Amino acid sequence: MKGSKLTTILVIVALAIGVAVVAGPMFEPRCEAVNGDIVVSASLDDLSPGTARFFCYRDRDGHEIRFVLARTDDGTVHSVFDGCRQCYRFHKGYIVSDGFLVCRLCGNRYKLDQMEAGLASCQPVHLENTQHSNKVEVKVAALEQGQQLF
Repeated sequence: MKGSKLTTILVIVALAIGVAVVAGPMFEPRCEAVNGDIVVSASLDDLSPGTARFFCYRDRDGHEIRFVLARTDDGTVHSVFDGCRQCYRFHKGYIVSDGFLVCRLCGNRYKLDQMEAGLASCQPVHLENTQHSNKVEVKVAALEQGQQLF
């Protein structure tokens, strides 16, 4: 009896560790670090149509500011902070799933080409960007204005 209880406990512990290792990154905000004094930029080569990428910028005070760049099927690049107007207090941000930006807290889903529209009180916070040939640029000043979201 003691041996089977110990085996059961070990199996449960092993399963819990396995789930934590596999699922852990799904629950943590993740981003690619970008730097710049006036602007930060990302290559459009790394942002194919119908996809989104997460970025993070550290301001002069060391605060991490996360944002999302999404390229729609028509090639337009949209950008929002990785936190909505209502749910940002919980620091969960978004994930991308099947062409949708999904709030990790409330579960609201936004098509990438309509992600700036929002639903109810969960609304992605717009972040201005400009496109120059093969790059997307975001002004550091605009990023720093969203610092209170993080």
